[in-house]
Amino acid sequence: MKEYWKVGELATLTGLTIRTLRYYDQIKLFSPSQYSESGHRLYTKSDLTKLQQILALKQIGLSLDDIQDVMTNLDKNSATDIIETQITRIKRDIQVQQKLLYELERALITIRSKNIMSVEEITKLLGVMKIYQEKYFTKEQLDIMKNYYDNTNADALKEVEQEFKIILEKIRLEIEKGTSAKNSKVQELAKKWSDIVYSFTGNDQDITKQAEKFHNENPGNELQFGMDTEVYKYIKKALE
Repeated sequence: MKEYWKVGELATLTGLTIRTLRYYDQIKLFSPSQYSESGHRLYTKSDLTKLQQILALKQIGLSLDDIQDVMTNLDKNSATDIIETQITRIKRDIQVQQKLLYELERALITIRSKNIMSVEEITKLLGVMKIYQEKYFTKEQLDIMKNYYDNTNADALKEVEQEFKIILEKIRLEIEKGTSAKNSKVQELAKKWSDIVYSFTGNDQDITKQAEKFHNENPGNELQFGMDTEVYKYIKKALE
């Protein structure tokens, strides 16, 4: 058996590219034990064994950072610990994918039932998916909001959304004019805004609070219809 392999030979033997082997060397994950007089990398049988371990860990889904940690602490990490950790991660990933599948299926049903085909409408649905994935709402709360969409005529929904946008535009104009939030006209607009919000959340205070949290942490998202922190604070002050 050979005692040394050049980088090209090792690439052929393992199915990796030369670029990958050089990258592993660059990040200190896997480096050759020897170099030729001319400076070429030379890999030993021990190096090959180490690379096989790295590829095995990569095969079960560990990231390069995780593999590097495992290889650095071989004496501390048992095979059981490594596998149990990866099982936990995979289960978490499966849960995320199951939630995503659920949301995509619901989105497809909504698109088909309401003939929603525009990029704008699909983006809004993806925004709702983001809300669920980031756990701003419970499944039950999300279902309440979705039921509102499912049980409301598409044309009626567009009318409500358009009214919502118009109200926000009017409120922004009052802000730009320097009108006090306690002005009766502003308070009337704020009340209309609040009524629409509550209708979307089934008049559930907890859902409303979570919606406020989502919009606060995700400024400029497609579900805000022009809402931002300044406008939101102005409306809240008008409603006090």
